[in-house]
Amino acid sequence: MTQSSKRAVVTGGTGGIGLATAHALAGRGYAVTVVGRDPDRGHAARDLLASAGSPDARFVRADLSAMHAVHALADDIRVAGPVDLLVNNVGGVYRQRWHTVDGIEATFAMSHLSGYLLTELLVDDMVTTGRGRVVNLTSGAIRLADRTPLDRVEVAGRYYGFTAYGRAKLANLAYTMGLADRLRGTGVTVLAADPGASATEMGRSMRSDLFPMPARLAFPLIYLNLFRTSATDAARSSIVAATADLPTGTVLDPKGRPVTPHARATDPAVVQTVTALSQATCATALARTDPA
Repeated sequence: MTQSSKRAVVTGGTGGIGLATAHALAGRGYAVTVVGRDPDRGHAARDLLASAGSPDARFVRADLSAMHAVHALADDIRVAGPVDLLVNNVGGVYRQRWHTVDGIEATFAMSHLSGYLLTELLVDDMVTTGRGRVVNLTSGAIRLADRTPLDRVEVAGRYYGFTAYGRAKLANLAYTMGLADRLRGTGVTVLAADPGASATEMGRSMRSDLFPMPARLAFPLIYLNLFRTSATDAARSSIVAATADLPTGTVLDPKGRPVTPHARATDPAVVQTVTALSQATCATALARTDPA
C-alpha cells in the first residue's frame, strides 16, 4: 500500500451494492478490502478492484453472522493500522426465522449486530488518529417496524422476513445516530445511506410472504421497481456518504440527498436501549466462543 492511499473496508463487498461501492472507491485510489463468504466471488472482486486502481486490494473471507468471525475480521484489519473508511453494507432478508451459531436471530445478527460489533472494534483507532468515517446502510423497511420493541433481539409471533429486516435496520440506524453524537468532535464522521430497492441478488430473492398485510398488497409494485435500479445506481447513496463532505449524523436517501432521520432512531431512550442490547448480546456471543 502506498503511504498516501486511504484504507477502506466494505462488508458484503463481493457483489451487488457492496461491490459497486468498493469499485467506486477503488477508482478514487482507496486501498479497498472487501469482505464476503464466497472465495470465488471474493477473488474476482479483488481482481476487479485492483484493475480499477485500488492499491493492495484485498479479499477477506468471513461469515459475519457469527460474532467471533466479526471479531477475527477486526483483528485482521487492524494489523495494517487504522482504517479511513468502514462501509457496513452486509445484510440479509430471510423467508423463515433461523438462528446463527450464536443462537441469535439471523436477520438481526447480519443486518445490525455484525456492523455494530465491527464498528466498535475499529472505531477507537479512528478516534486515536483523529480521522475516519463510518457508513451504515439503512432502509425504508424500517417503516414496517415502527411499533416493534427494540429491547430484545427478536419478538414473538408470526415471522415476516422484511419486518425483521426493517426492525434490524431501525436498531442499526438508532445505533448510528447515537454513535454520531458520541463521536462528535473527534474527527470521525458517522453517516447512514439508504440504497433503496434494486435488482441485486437480495432484491431478486424477495417474495410476497416476506411482508405482512397490508404491505403485501403493494408487493407487485415493489418487485417491479427492483428492476428499475441497478446495483451501480443503488450504490449512489453509499458512495456519496463515503466520499462527500457531509456533517456527521447525516442520513441520505437513495438519490444521495440528506433527509430527516426516522424519529425513533433519534430518540435518546431508543438509542440507549439498542446500544445496551447490542453490547450485551455481542458480549454473550463472544464469551461462548472464547477459547479461554
